[in-house]
Amino acid sequence: MRRLLALVALGAAAFALHKWYNREVLLEGEGFVRLQSEHEHFHFHVDLPPGMEIQPGDTLEIMHLPPTEDGRTNGEICYRSPIRLYKASWLRRFLTKKSSLVEINELVEHP
Repeated sequence: MRRLLALVALGAAAFALHKWYNREVLLEGEGFVRLQSEHEHFHFHVDLPPGMEIQPGDTLEIMHLPPTEDGRTNGEICYRSPIRLYKASWLRRFLTKKSSLVEINELVEHP
């Protein structure tokens, strides 16, 4: 019986951690997008509206893309688009920061 209760408690704790990790807050607005796609490189920059800030673990979704020929812009295209910013939970943000620091250290310390 104790073993069953311990398994149930462990399952409940794992479920709570999973829910906490996957929790997101949605912010919506309009951003100014600069898209540059050429033979040698691809560059994408979004100016967010005031009050929106991207942090580690967050996800930005750009709702509209302009029509382009074969994905080429022949220079730079600037346009406005609705955006969605999914703000990560504290736990996801913390784990993203820590894993990024490990990756940076591995790159720097690699012979």
